[in-house]
Amino acid sequence: MKKRFTFVALPIILLAFSAYILGYSTFFTVSNVEVIGINSTINPGVQTGEKLARIQPRVIATRFENLPWVQKAEVSRNWFNGKVTVRILERTPIAIYNGRAFDIEGKSFDLQSSNTSSLVQIQATDAESALKAVDLMSVLDSRIKQSLRTITVQKTGSFDLLLAQDARTMEVKWGLNSENELKTKVYEALTALPENNRVTRIDLSAPHAPIVK
Repeated sequence: MKKRFTFVALPIILLAFSAYILGYSTFFTVSNVEVIGINSTINPGVQTGEKLARIQPRVIATRFENLPWVQKAEVSRNWFNGKVTVRILERTPIAIYNGRAFDIEGKSFDLQSSNTSSLVQIQATDAESALKAVDLMSVLDSRIKQSLRTITVQKTGSFDLLLAQDARTMEVKWGLNSENELKTKVYEALTALPENNRVTRIDLSAPHAPIVK
């Protein structure tokens, strides 16, 4: 009877002892919190001295991922040294409209940095039209995208692009978001012609009959 009691009670005692060590004792507490992936200061939601067992990594990560400018967050804890690490992947802005940034997925968010010089400027009547500009950017050839400085959305739904072509600025009437591959080939062919080295305007809205000025 005594052996049976010991066999049943011992696991319970060990479980209770483990729960106490993890959740209530001074062992296994947070010794340090590190946030990786951002330059700005942010409250990680974890403080030194907290019990490691009471920290919920997925809950903390989800709270960060609910921030519009965060694409992904991961939280890990080291049971040996008590360090909690928060890894944040910010959304990469590609364009800006009315002070709001857009990433390639069309997600809108406030910039964490004031430097917008490398971002494409979107000129549109509203946020919905600006999102259409982002849609076009997502399918543009990388060579066009690299030289793109401004994209204007007309009320008709057509697009005007301002490109930094070598040492000159090129205004391109792109037209609708269609035949983009053909328009890219026509643009490259036209700009490669020596007789067009002074051209600053190209109309590609009808790519089979482009106009240079």
